[in-house]
Amino acid sequence: MLEFFIAALVVGIAPGPDNLFVLAQSAAHGARAGFCVILGLCTGIMVQTGLLVAGVSALVAASPTAFFVMQCLGAAYLLYLAYRSFQVRAGNVAIDDENHKPSDVGHPSARKLYLRGIIMNLSNPKVVLFMLSFIPPAVRLDRPIHPSLQTAIFGAEFIVATMIVFGSVALLAGAVKKFLLNSPKANRNLNWFSGCVFVLLAVALFLV
Repeated sequence: MLEFFIAALVVGIAPGPDNLFVLAQSAAHGARAGFCVILGLCTGIMVQTGLLVAGVSALVAASPTAFFVMQCLGAAYLLYLAYRSFQVRAGNVAIDDENHKPSDVGHPSARKLYLRGIIMNLSNPKVVLFMLSFIPPAVRLDRPIHPSLQTAIFGAEFIVATMIVFGSVALLAGAVKKFLLNSPKANRNLNWFSGCVFVLLAVALFLV
């Protein structure tokens, strides 16, 4: 199962919707925000693993209608986040008069960021296809472990790999955010960058 964990790390490093989502949120709101999103994404992976064990994921992937509905919901949510990001860019960044730094006004709460991660994961139909193509082939019937338990273990390994890789992304993007903290213009540009990433991710959901 070590081979699966190494493969999960490689997959996490490869550019994709989830790590770009973490990058955008961390760059716009800081590393703490990125980790809140990561926890939400990992919660989504837990749910996806449970659906995989129950066979629901295979049913969704086999239904063009259900798959298209998931695409539409995911794209609509990402476009909503893009709209919110562009709104911040168009307005003025609030300044803390005492410290002469941008304040936290307009920043989403940890709960909202966590929910964003969950919604991002569960509304992304590509995650369903990925889980179906990545985990079942790794399950072996000759192991002394029940296939369902193997699937759960692989899901847990995938979560750990996600925390390692995405956590590094959040820390790096958060460091950039902290470095640019005194620049309202840079903060507006970061929100613009986030908005563009969200729009591109929304379009990418239909390029399966």
